[in-house]
Amino acid sequence: MLRYIARRLGYMVITLVVISMIIFFLAEVVPVDPARSILGAYTTDENVAALRKKMGLDKPVVERYISWLGRAVQGDLGESFRLGVKIRPLLLTRFRNSLYLAFFALVMMIPFALFAGILSGLHEGRWPDNIISTVGLIATSLPEFVTGIVFIIIFSWWLDWLPGNSLPGGEDGNPLSEPARLVLPALVLVVSQFSYIARITRVSISKVLKSAYVRTAILKGLPYRTVILKHVLRNALLAPITVITTNIGWMLGGLIVIETVFSYPGLGRLFAGAAIFNDIPLLEASALIGVLFAAFSQLTADILYAYLNPRIRYS
Repeated sequence: MLRYIARRLGYMVITLVVISMIIFFLAEVVPVDPARSILGAYTTDENVAALRKKMGLDKPVVERYISWLGRAVQGDLGESFRLGVKIRPLLLTRFRNSLYLAFFALVMMIPFALFAGILSGLHEGRWPDNIISTVGLIATSLPEFVTGIVFIIIFSWWLDWLPGNSLPGGEDGNPLSEPARLVLPALVLVVSQFSYIARITRVSISKVLKSAYVRTAILKGLPYRTVILKHVLRNALLAPITVITTNIGWMLGGLIVIETVFSYPGLGRLFAGAAIFNDIPLLEASALIGVLFAAFSQLTADILYAYLNPRIRYS
């Protein structure tokens, strides 16, 4: 197991370097000049050239990449072209906010989705399964921005229960100071992921119920409740737990639509802004931290799967 983890960490480092190179060089072919974006469309070419020189954009791309990589390895992520602030504290703040939102959504989603999937799997083909599958299909078919707008209209405008804006006192505010602002974006995330996790759980439960060892346990006269709790659930929950662990990486850096609709200062919105303005240092840093956490969540899923299923051995 230790050799497997060490090998995966080595592959992770290689992946980060390759992705950083791809992002850096693709930023060169994007027809967006960071200097002109900052100064505006009506500035002079002389002003643009002066700002490009100040930002180091007049140097060859290979030289700039090597210089950036050397600083990044030492923990210096540089300064944002567009915002003019140090990237490291900004990135840590946005990453913290994304963690809060992901954790809040997981706390609401995991028990609800797992219970619905278990109930659907235990009653396959009957009315509980049909209702849960239909509700899940409708929830999944709705785009995130549509669900977000509907929730804002219902819970913020009509009922006046929750704030429709999730900006906690500014871009650098702490969401935990106003936890009510986390509810609506977390609910949208729950709706978007509910059907997927419930469906995986349903299929897994149904498959385990038809396995030979479950039939043997029933034929031996074990109580149905014991068969479900000790034999079915223990094996059937491996797949959904692994899927949930793997999705955490996406929930941290991929919530661009949800964070934009609710003006939530998270990592996904920061990455989108950096991409729009071709803010190369900020784009590199936000993309790499998202990829890094996604790789760690995948590694955690593999380790957790091996722990829950002793038959799995990594070499």
